[in-house]
Amino acid sequence: SSKSSRSNSPPQDQRKLHVGPTIQICQPNIEGIYHSKCKYLERLLKKHSVDILVLEEKHIEHTHLFDTRGRITSFDLITCNNHLKYVLVCYVKQGIEDCTELKHTSIAAVFTTAIHVGELTITNVYKPPLVQWLDPPLPPSQHPSIHLGDFNSHHTMWGYEDDNYNGLTIVQWASLEDKFLLFDAKDRGTFHSSRWQREYNTEVCFLSKDSKGNPIITSRTALNYFLNSQHRPSVINVCIEIPVITSTPEPRWNFKADRETFKKSVDTNIRWILPTTDAFNILIGIIKAAAKHSIPWGVRKIYIPCWMEESKALYQEYSLNKNPATATAMLESLNSVRHDRWKSLLEDTNFTHSSRKAWALLHHFSRANPTYKHRMTIRADAIASHLIQTSKAL
Repeated sequence: SSKSSRSNSPPQDQRKLHVGPTIQICQPNIEGIYHSKCKYLERLLKKHSVDILVLEEKHIEHTHLFDTRGRITSFDLITCNNHLKYVLVCYVKQGIEDCTELKHTSIAAVFTTAIHVGELTITNVYKPPLVQWLDPPLPPSQHPSIHLGDFNSHHTMWGYEDDNYNGLTIVQWASLEDKFLLFDAKDRGTFHSSRWQREYNTEVCFLSKDSKGNPIITSRTALNYFLNSQHRPSVINVCIEIPVITSTPEPRWNFKADRETFKKSVDTNIRWILPTTDAFNILIGIIKAAAKHSIPWGVRKIYIPCWMEESKALYQEYSLNKNPATATAMLESLNSVRHDRWKSLLEDTNFTHSSRKAWALLHHFSRANPTYKHRMTIRADAIASHLIQTSKAL
């Protein structure tokens, strides 16, 4: 029973230690705005603690219509790029004061809006599917900046099977502007085609880099389908996050034992065992008692991987002075230990001498970002059609 309870125990809970300010950006393509969609957006934004909301394809020509059709509780409309069919809108959560509107553009049917939040510049982009990019496709921006939106461009770098002119143009622009593509092939697509039953990534996000070539530390999560839409909203978290692991509260043995103490304890007590039928149970008790005294056992309730004394001291210093240079030094210290551990792990992994350890490493990679499998729906009409076709062939 104890074995089954361990196997069914909950996995380790992983939290995040946030360093510095946090900005949550939600990026949905809602394909028309109505009162019911605004209510759905309100629940979505509250659930994910969103600070900035950028919308594409709002289908509202005049700004005064936002008071009736596009009003979102606890959010203020800060900028809008109006068009009869293609509209970009940006909302900011009430209470965020350090936010200003920048110039929005409408060049060759490519629409952009930009805002400045603190030191971060956020540019929302929408290009219709039948429009081609100009050269250059987007205006330059200073670090730190984020370009996100519906680019409608195909490239293998963000999950398409082939490249088109628009995708190659954007990749060339990102290379010249030294931008970093925020994309993970294991994540779900941001658009699901009902016709082709496939997922695509029409929404793309590019990040600027600092002088050392490090991009803005962000993460992106594709949510479930939006209301009456084939698009999935994306939540982009702009924040320095350090994983904090909360272990399962089950004591475990540490096999780095004090062997001399264990041996001495067993040898001292084993000579008192009488040759009876109960001798085996007594021997087990002696071994357990010696193990408890010589082998440390317990549980680390909360720990951070690769968190050393230097990282801890820098974090405490940052908590006092809030200096970005201290936060950067802390991350460099943490990354240095991670790099050394990773290098040692790869050098010591050998399928010949320890295949179990190597396979455990590969399984750990597959569990880090689980892939999303699409369910194939088989209809009765499809089975009947297949039977008719095979019967005609016979």
